[in-house]
Amino acid sequence: MAIHHINLRATASAIDNLSVISDAMAWLCGDVELILTDRTTSYHGSEMYILSAKIAKNRAVSAFVGKLKQGGVSVLAGDLAKRIDENNTLHFRLCLDSVIDQKISFAESGDKTVKCSIKIESYPGDSPIEKISAELGI
Repeated sequence: MAIHHINLRATASAIDNLSVISDAMAWLCGDVELILTDRTTSYHGSEMYILSAKIAKNRAVSAFVGKLKQGGVSVLAGDLAKRIDENNTLHFRLCLDSVIDQKISFAESGDKTVKCSIKIESYPGDSPIEKISAELGI
């Protein structure tokens, strides 16, 4: 497997339905016990929540990749090199509303998002772009 782990993060304000967003994140990562919820305040003082998850087990990673493939992961193919940082991590955002509907669609401007980062398992001499392209089927 070319993926070491996957990190997911979403934010919710005090007026958002936290349980709905938590259920959506649990569907996305495959296990409700992976979801961590931190209560904090925004810069202006209003209450907000940060929901995060780390997917590290191969079966859960494979399930997440399968959901991405159904959601049209080929959207990432055009700018894959720009989305991979110097630490071999692929960054993209999913539309939170589609995840709540248990569908995958990539975020557009103005959408609430789930921030995703995929750590690519790459060694010296390997091309992280080729490895993640093969893994995602793009």
